[in-house]
Amino acid sequence: MLEVCVDTVQAANTAVLAGAQRIELCERLSVGGVTPSASLISEVRKAVKVPLIVLIRSRAGNFEFADHEIEQMIYESRHAIQLGADGIAIGGLLPGGSLDTRFLSLVASSLPECELVMHRAFDEVRDPIQSIEDLIAVGFRRILTSGGPLRAIDGVNNLKKWNECARNRVELLPAGSVRASNALGILTGSQCRQLHGSFRMSNDGNQNDMLPDSTGVRTTRQILDDYLAVRARA
Repeated sequence: MLEVCVDTVQAANTAVLAGAQRIELCERLSVGGVTPSASLISEVRKAVKVPLIVLIRSRAGNFEFADHEIEQMIYESRHAIQLGADGIAIGGLLPGGSLDTRFLSLVASSLPECELVMHRAFDEVRDPIQSIEDLIAVGFRRILTSGGPLRAIDGVNNLKKWNECARNRVELLPAGSVRASNALGILTGSQCRQLHGSFRMSNDGNQNDMLPDSTGVRTTRQILDDYLAVRARA
């Protein structure tokens, strides 16, 4: 599965036409993404037919959230699903680097049929192995992670270890500067079956208006498909 992260309708259309199989939607990708507006969720849902995951993050910055921010994100999570999202990417930490399992459990109980994804706050947890077990217990389906470093290609050893610990109970989705040039290295090194990236390029020279590179998405999708085909024959 190739997931592309976008923050506009045009970017979502570009990604899907190039071969994206799932979209993660946010706003302000330049700061790591925050919750998109209701109108953007609705527009993207109308525009694309592939699965849609909506990032839920009340603000940029750290992942230690106050009670009013947690209430806001639970509301935003429900609203995103009502608007047609298939799932949400969300996360929260406590001081010291442990998961905020109370918050994540509240989200899970509020949306029992929702596809739950832990976003890259996971890369800041103190104990990744225990955190994987905690996320499985809460009901999360997928973990978006670079393996710790900024780039997934530099975290493949951790990704492989964590994937082995997950034992197919939760999906590991490698993220972090994923490109066609490093996609095969990430896949073979981590033994994961999915990839996530923004594949961004400048649109008409405007750095504030970025679109996925269609060639990069298309090539990465082919690399992923070929890799999975080889694994299926093994």
